[in-house]
Amino acid sequence: MRTYITNLFFSEISPYLTGIKKVAIIGGSESDPEIKILTDNGNYEVVCYGIDEKSKYLDLNFPFISEEKYDLVICSQVLEHIYDVKQGIENLYNLTLKNGYIWVGCPASNRSHGSPNYYSAGYQSELIFNLFNLSPIKLIGRGELGSKRLYFFTHALRVWPSLRELQHPLTRYDFKRRKESFLFKFLRYFYDLTGRIYSLTLSHKIIKTVEYGTETWILVQKTN
Repeated sequence: MRTYITNLFFSEISPYLTGIKKVAIIGGSESDPEIKILTDNGNYEVVCYGIDEKSKYLDLNFPFISEEKYDLVICSQVLEHIYDVKQGIENLYNLTLKNGYIWVGCPASNRSHGSPNYYSAGYQSELIFNLFNLSPIKLIGRGELGSKRLYFFTHALRVWPSLRELQHPLTRYDFKRRKESFLFKFLRYFYDLTGRIYSLTLSHKIIKTVEYGTETWILVQKTN
């Protein structure tokens, strides 16, 4: 899914790239796929914000006013790990230059996980839009992405499948993903086998969907 959402990000932001020079990545690093696809297609000054030692410190849960502003602020796979989403959105807004852009990607529906805290199974784009809309913004686009098969893998099998595994659930099993012993992985595969057979009856095509959405995205422009 990260591949799909990254390609969508680049498709959505491409018409505005000529005005973008400074980019902030929130809760990530320069190795994040959104940054990689940007730098593969141009030269940008990238600054990382987060709670680790390699980033400028920023905890989205608390008010943050920065003198530094950016043409593009990217926050991907972070909102589910904070508990004050309203404050987090306000911080993203405060980091953005007037007429700059803010991209948010987060789960629409996910299973529990760590890294380092986990507070929500996901958010709909309508909620994020309404939080942004408390300040002057222009909506560029928003929505949810997913497929019936991916939704089933996520919630029934509790697996985040690779693209190849999603397309070929019986013959493409990512043994490297799990940290258990090879024997346990092998036995787990057969445990999952019934579900994987059933998943073949479900479409794996990624579409815009609320009902089976596993990923939310939104792109807005700051107008004040």
